[in-house]
Amino acid sequence: MTDRNFDGIAERFKKNIYGNAKGELRLALCWRELVDKLPALSDDSQPMSVWDAGGGLGQMSIRVAERGHSVLLNDISADMLNVARNDLEMAGIRSNVDIRQAAIQAISAEPAYQQSFDLVLCHAVLEWVADPGQVIAALVAGMRPGAYLSLMFYNLNALILSNMAKGNLYKLRDRDFAGHPGGLTPPSPRQPQHMIELLQRAGVEIVAKRGIRLVYDLMPRAVRAERSLDDVQALEWQYGADEPFWSLGRYVHLLCRLPE
Repeated sequence: MTDRNFDGIAERFKKNIYGNAKGELRLALCWRELVDKLPALSDDSQPMSVWDAGGGLGQMSIRVAERGHSVLLNDISADMLNVARNDLEMAGIRSNVDIRQAAIQAISAEPAYQQSFDLVLCHAVLEWVADPGQVIAALVAGMRPGAYLSLMFYNLNALILSNMAKGNLYKLRDRDFAGHPGGLTPPSPRQPQHMIELLQRAGVEIVAKRGIRLVYDLMPRAVRAERSLDDVQALEWQYGADEPFWSLGRYVHLLCRLPE
């Protein structure tokens, strides 16, 4: 497996992943967690240096830059970054964001970026890469002592639970949960405890854990259509950080800190 590049399908990715309730819910919950746990994000009197690693379409970069912080947005896909660039210009905050077409590992290898960020964001990336441990080590290399890492990934536990509910016995027997090559279903869902172990080896401590899209994804589609997204989001927030639900969301968000 090689790290996935979304060149050629950036607009399709934007429509299918973020142009619906699932994408809206994922972004809203993750952003709420960040604002709740990191008050400095809302304090424009002390600008932060933020790395949106593998940030693709730049949705998080836009939210951060709108609050006056400086952002480095990188991705290996030129097409994804072009979409991000256009959206940043439309929002009038292009000057706050440095855009680089490069791999996460290449960014952290540059001396100028080592130990230089107050906050590193890496959302929905680990499930598309060949070596998650290597990527995590690169992310931590960019963090200043005392900095935070916001890591969100596609959760293997949720896929197993979903296949149990659907009665997909052969998939469960063979542990065949990868998406089809070339599709938009991630090929390498990650097991939360394994990611926590990789993070701890890299030297960061886990500050908070939250499941993203637990309630919504457990609902039958017919029920979802009858429920208010605001009501669902409120329940996601109510249960998402509790045991054992944080480890059962379609995505898991881990907020980490590099000790000073």
